[in-house]
Amino acid sequence: MPRLLNCRKLIAMRRSVEEKLLNPRPGSEIAAAKEFGIDLTLVVSQLRLTPQERLDSLQSQMEFVAELDKARKLRILQKDGKPKTGDHVLDRTQS
Repeated sequence: MPRLLNCRKLIAMRRSVEEKLLNPRPGSEIAAAKEFGIDLTLVVSQLRLTPQERLDSLQSQMEFVAELDKARKLRILQKDGKPKTGDHVLDRTQS
């Protein structure tokens, strides 16, 4: 039974954190971040994920960026026939 109470406490805490982020108190640092343009709904959506879900999402994003970089390097090769200085087409991170 104590474990169930801890879960309920955690859920209640999470709601309060979400509430603070979605409806920040005027003059607070969270309100300043929101006014600055930070999308706090993205923070809330990430906090709703489990740590594993966050890691999986990050891994997927990293793979996407690697694919973009690979395409950029291939385009450079196709355009010029050879890599430009500073464009290391063959690097250790490619598989």
